[in-house]
Amino acid sequence: MAVTIIGCNIIESLLLLLLSGLCCWQLESQLRGSSFMVAAFINVRQTRDIIITDAVQRIRRDGYPVEKHHVLTKDGYALTLHRIPQYNTTSTTGATACGIYSRRPVVFLLAGIYASSDAWLLNGRENSLPYLLWRQGYDIWLGNNRGNIYTRRNVWYNATEREFWNFSWHEMSIYDMPAMVDYIMQCTGEAKMHFVGISQGGTVFLVLNSMLPQYNGVFKTAHLLAPVAYVSNTKGGLAKIFGPILGTRNYVAKVLEGMEMVSTNKFVKKFLSSLCFENERPMVCVSRLWPAVGYDTQHLNKTLLPDIMANFPVGGSFKQIMHYFQGYVSTKFRQYDYGPEKNWLMYNQLEPPDYKLELVTAPVTIFYAENDYIVSVEDIWRLLMRLRNLQAVYKIPRRRWNHFDFICGLGVREFIFDKIIRAANYYEYTYS
Repeated sequence: MAVTIIGCNIIESLLLLLLSGLCCWQLESQLRGSSFMVAAFINVRQTRDIIITDAVQRIRRDGYPVEKHHVLTKDGYALTLHRIPQYNTTSTTGATACGIYSRRPVVFLLAGIYASSDAWLLNGRENSLPYLLWRQGYDIWLGNNRGNIYTRRNVWYNATEREFWNFSWHEMSIYDMPAMVDYIMQCTGEAKMHFVGISQGGTVFLVLNSMLPQYNGVFKTAHLLAPVAYVSNTKGGLAKIFGPILGTRNYVAKVLEGMEMVSTNKFVKKFLSSLCFENERPMVCVSRLWPAVGYDTQHLNKTLLPDIMANFPVGGSFKQIMHYFQGYVSTKFRQYDYGPEKNWLMYNQLEPPDYKLELVTAPVTIFYAENDYIVSVEDIWRLLMRLRNLQAVYKIPRRRWNHFDFICGLGVREFIFDKIIRAANYYEYTYS
């Protein structure tokens, strides 16, 4: 939603307060109308480390090559892909519209809800998964779904229109993912790739391969970090409070379907992140993330808080989280519920159809945690029982490991990233 969008009702305000923190909601409206606050912000920032909110700038600063690519979906959304390529500077072999490259195996990474490419880069030049994979010789592609800071254009609608925001992760799965995957294959000349998705990134992968099973053959390996499918046992406060309201068909849900969920105002995010440096106690800062990622943050790398606050959340629709709320209420993993009348028109049945997870035949590895605030162990096991080509299941060996720790936790390289790299290397050495 964000204060920058039209209107502001009680449900909207409460959701934004819970997700982004009270200070963020109050601060944005104050900053826009107060030159004093703007001046204060500039003075504060001059004395602090640089906070980066652009993936290209971050990757360059970290000393890696980077390209930005654009792809258009069938329903008109212009998506941005960030690439960390393996350049071939000594030969023109492999020259295409995508540049001069050295043919290397591809890894495609997709972040979670209301996140972007930047989420994969927050651990710095030595420990971020894209950089670790690049140093192993992989061609890295970072995806961005519609609605985040890099993908706010559509051929027919602009971001101030309700039609622009009338999407959930279902549309991301059947439009965004095919567009990005097809583009990467065309650009690199590679017929297959490795995939890594976290949270909603896992949701999108599962829906893609169940709805368009021909894509199963595209993936050499798929590593899903805390994938969100079934959510009926979630510990998330947002689902428990708002699920019964926004997970059913009613007037409020219909109004919110065409609205943005969270702010993408970089100025506000930089100000908030600047408050997370040494002059503020870490727990005061991390508490702003609690409603979205969980209250147990023992393993979160708190030195990353300024970057986390500057790069999460970065935009998306209300319909995304409402689709999860519907799963919480129905206890099913199924398509969006528009009510009996529209369901009949869209699906030829009164209730939305379940996703056929048995059609997901790509080789999948799952990482989960006992203490995950969003994805419970019970819901993970419901998912596992329906997957036909499960390669491995890893339970994080930390009792208090939480949802955000899958990408920014202390020990994430040892528990997750190194295992992903070993699996990808094993495939390349065995089958190539």
